[in-house]
Amino acid sequence: MMLNSQHGIEADRIAALYQIEILDTDTEEDYNNITELAAQICNSPVSTIAFEDEGRWWFKATYGIDLYELPVYSKLWHDESIANEYVLVEDIHTHELFANHPFRNNQHHLKFFAAVPISDENGFILGHLSVMDTVSNGFSQKQITALQLLGRQASSLLRLRHKVIKLEKEYALGSEEQINNIFHNAIDAVIVIEPSGEILQWNPKATELFKWTVKEAVGKYFHETLISPEYYSQYLSEIKSFENSSIGQVPHKTIELIAIRKDGSEFDCALGISPTQIKGKDYFICFMSDITERKLATKKLDKQKEFYENILNHLPTDIAVFDPNHKYLFVNPGGIKDPELRKYIIGKDDFEYCEYRNRDKSLAQLRRNQFLEVKNSNKEIKWEDSVVDPDGNTITHLRRIFPVHDEQGELSMVIGMGLDITDRKMLEEKQTLLVKQLSTQNTQLVDFCNIVSHNLRGPLVNMSMLVEFIEETEDPEEQDLLIMKLKPVIDNLHTTFNELVESIQIKQDLEIKSENVLFEDCLKRTIEGLDVEINKCGATLDVDFEPAPIVYFPQKYLFSIFHNLVSNALKYQSPQRKVVIKIRTQKLENTILLTVEDNGLGIDLVKHKENFFKIGKVFHHHPNAKGFGLFMTKTQVEAMDGKIWVESTPGLGSTFFIEFKIHYL
Repeated sequence: MMLNSQHGIEADRIAALYQIEILDTDTEEDYNNITELAAQICNSPVSTIAFEDEGRWWFKATYGIDLYELPVYSKLWHDESIANEYVLVEDIHTHELFANHPFRNNQHHLKFFAAVPISDENGFILGHLSVMDTVSNGFSQKQITALQLLGRQASSLLRLRHKVIKLEKEYALGSEEQINNIFHNAIDAVIVIEPSGEILQWNPKATELFKWTVKEAVGKYFHETLISPEYYSQYLSEIKSFENSSIGQVPHKTIELIAIRKDGSEFDCALGISPTQIKGKDYFICFMSDITERKLATKKLDKQKEFYENILNHLPTDIAVFDPNHKYLFVNPGGIKDPELRKYIIGKDDFEYCEYRNRDKSLAQLRRNQFLEVKNSNKEIKWEDSVVDPDGNTITHLRRIFPVHDEQGELSMVIGMGLDITDRKMLEEKQTLLVKQLSTQNTQLVDFCNIVSHNLRGPLVNMSMLVEFIEETEDPEEQDLLIMKLKPVIDNLHTTFNELVESIQIKQDLEIKSENVLFEDCLKRTIEGLDVEINKCGATLDVDFEPAPIVYFPQKYLFSIFHNLVSNALKYQSPQRKVVIKIRTQKLENTILLTVEDNGLGIDLVKHKENFFKIGKVFHHHPNAKGFGLFMTKTQVEAMDGKIWVESTPGLGSTFFIEFKIHYL
């Protein structure tokens, strides 16, 4: 280590001490801890850290004694102490180093003194760490070593302090240079003003923008020189808003106003105001830029936006524009009629809108899924959705959404369009029904022709022959007899014609009224009408309607169905056993199933499956069989969107299944 005795330049040592900037500073915990630890290790009541200034010892830290400074009484670090790197004095009252020391006669009665040097990185001894006592306490080598370690720790603190000071100065010089570079090369006019409003600094861009030189501008009042009078109050209000606020607590503010050049010409300007402190004094930094072109472009864009929005707002379709995060950017009156709701939804998504309107979020989730599909696939999608309006009407829309990308291929927005197709859907449904009805009528027409040619030809031939006989005979009694034979033929023809017409009219009666009907009531009415036949053959009816007692269906149709199925079971009974008819209902997920099972003759479905429910189709020889009952039953069931089918085994019986749709009212 290089020591100051080797340098021999006291002025350099004093200069090094001042570079550390420690003299006359406040107490610091790190130095206080060292003096307290030194006193404890050395069993001494007093400890100090002192620095040797020119003509005085200044105390940075003390323990057990109150000292600020003392005059320099002698050179503490002579040849012997330098060689040992410590000073040890058993009695300051007799030692030559303390001949003029004030401690010889002070009230503390100090006697013993030991010290180690505190040096900087260049070897200058700038001060010392000492311990003192009222008695000579037999200082050990371990205590001397410990005191030296603490002295080195104090030296390390001093060197660290010096490094921090140098870094701060270097940073300050660099920062100042950077600030000057920024100030002079800024793309905006940068003007520093006093709180009073006088211009203090003026960068080259300010000269370029306002045509005032630095010499001309400095000293002028900012707002009177650069701002149009109509904006004075706005500017002064902004400046006043910074009052009574600490620097950093008030955000930088930007306002738009009309600025004035040296020649009196005006232009649109953006003014940013930021308060700051320079060397403890308050200033305002003003940033000014010409925004004339931007304002013109903004006005042009606003006009274009107004033009396009005016078009979009008058289109019959509803249109919505979303950002890449599914937030609304625009929605036209076709989408949301209420202007307040249109204003509310901007910046929000469908979930927030549904919550605001107390609507089911399932619709929002559906639209979110569709949005994500478009976003991830980069393809347009189409779909139909239906909602119920406040009046309870179902409104159907045809919707499509498609992505819009920027020049880099990134998603910039998603546009959605919806067209109200409620009327079209209703027309399509009516058209479907009409086609279905026409198809049915065509089939019925063919059946009608067949039945006319088959069922009516015989009666008509008979009638024709009887009429000829009547015309040929002159015997009144024979004429009466022939007329009597003609009447049953006419009645039979009339009955056949009515049944045929009734079967055809079923599907044309599209507005027949449905209602909640008890199966039991319709069956009871059927049994009452067939009471004679039931008693005659001793038939047994096994009925269970408990699983599904009610059906929403036209009452006259249900009665007709029961009548046809039960009368057929009685009509086509097996001669080998008594008639048993089992009637059951069962409630399925969305339907009610009615089963009518008999133990009669049965039907060969392999032979008759394709023609089972056709008009005029009979399967057994019976004088009353005409082939209308099952055809009418099928027609009535299918007219109400139901289904009918049969399972049958010849000689064992048949089971008819009828499926009714459940309607929730």
